[in-house]
Amino acid sequence: MEGRREQVSLLEADPYVGEHCESTTLVNLLRQRELDLSEPLVFGLAGGLSFIYWRTKQMPTPFVGGRIKPDTLTENLANTLKLRLSVHETSSAKRAKDHLLAELDSGTVVGLKLDRYCLDYSTDDFRFAAHYVACVGYDDDDRFALVETRPLGLQWASGESLAIARNPRGPMSSRNRAFTLGLPKGGLPDLGKAARKGIKTAAENFLNPPISNFGYKGMHKVADLMPQWLDDLESPADSLSEIHTIMEDAGTGGGLFRKMWAEFLAETAEITKIDEFQETSDAYREVSKKWTEVAGLLHEAGVSSSRESLHSASKIVHETAEKEQQLMRRLLELSS
Repeated sequence: MEGRREQVSLLEADPYVGEHCESTTLVNLLRQRELDLSEPLVFGLAGGLSFIYWRTKQMPTPFVGGRIKPDTLTENLANTLKLRLSVHETSSAKRAKDHLLAELDSGTVVGLKLDRYCLDYSTDDFRFAAHYVACVGYDDDDRFALVETRPLGLQWASGESLAIARNPRGPMSSRNRAFTLGLPKGGLPDLGKAARKGIKTAAENFLNPPISNFGYKGMHKVADLMPQWLDDLESPADSLSEIHTIMEDAGTGGGLFRKMWAEFLAETAEITKIDEFQETSDAYREVSKKWTEVAGLLHEAGVSSSRESLHSASKIVHETAEKEQQLMRRLLELSS
């Protein structure tokens, strides 16, 4: 047991605490393999930027998201960098725990997908089954050390609460999903080429969405719907506040992930020595400010029932959709 305590002490000394849960987890898994990549670079290498509008009859609040779907970020990163991704899922809580303990005892940091609402340190008031943490160890009191995003950082969760959190139900859930990353035997591919691959993946998906809820088409769709939200939403004040939080504060890094994408493009410019990537980075920084403005207008509309705020948000989203479409076309040219 003393060795386990030493393992926790070693890994908790300098965990990476980032903006977004899945990319933060990936940074910590890579750091253990002595591969120190920034969170924006990890996000971009995985082609993480996207747009989604989603609402079903069972959803009181529409979902407005700015990244690709859960698990895909991890899978895309592994594919782009030729990493060895090992995924373990099971319906058995015992097998899930045994697997986690075995990996930790071998000195391996493990990525976990779970619902943080169920963890005993959580103050969340909503359920979300696609949250990610890096598990870096445990102690003899059956507590597990988990690396969260800002501002939480390293937290300790009881084994009982972790078991419940790892086996949620509902949208985007998985049954006790755990994953680890290993470096390729032949070494990593060229980072410049890998970055361009990530850009190309994101651009193609954004410009050629499978349905009208995604990519630039999804932006125009949600912009058309916004002016009616005071009438269409069951509880506009609550829903508009929640949408604001999801867009601006819930691990997006600000500006619906556009700020993080801009930082990735700036790194790509340094790696590839291609100035045009810096130009698109600057443009995406301005785009991120527009999304922050939209989120603020939605919050204002919820607080004051302002139809004018919704119309202003709608106008900005239509304009931003056209701008992002242009930028993604340029990025596709640069990455091909």
